[in-house]
Amino acid sequence: MAHNASSCPGPMHATSNGVFQGDNPLDYALPLAILQIVLVVALTRILAFLLRPLRQPRVIAETVGGILLGPSALGRNENYLNAIFPAKSLTVLDTLANLGLLFFLFLVGLELDLKALRRTGKKALSIAIAGISLPFILGVGTSFAFRSTISKGVEGPPFLVFMGVALSITAFPVLA
Repeated sequence: MAHNASSCPGPMHATSNGVFQGDNPLDYALPLAILQIVLVVALTRILAFLLRPLRQPRVIAETVGGILLGPSALGRNENYLNAIFPAKSLTVLDTLANLGLLFFLFLVGLELDLKALRRTGKKALSIAIAGISLPFILGVGTSFAFRSTISKGVEGPPFLVFMGVALSITAFPVLA
């Protein structure tokens, strides 16, 4: 069977027998996931510490850290990308990220004060509708401008809705 370059990577084994048995830990899912998490957390904490005198919130450090670790900066180096963030590990990392998001949203729901929501309900609802409607309309408007460049081969209405929703969603750190 011929190898297809666009096929999905094979699954990774969870753990190794260890370095002393001749295994490379980065070829296994659990040690690689731990390294990836430690790298992301360490870099974002260092950046948060460095950006604190500039009065920048931690979300800015996390965004800059993502840019530095991603394909825009360090990810241009193929050796780094294939060693630390190989394609076969992205399924595990994506699953862990979705679980983290699920727990985060659960904690936000636990902290929700329904009495405060009822007191400011109409005012909060009008602010929320205004805060979502304007970016949605601007997103739909920009999709008309991008239709000839970005969305070649994409149907019009789904692209309009995608651009509107993508630009009108509030960031989770802002919600928290």
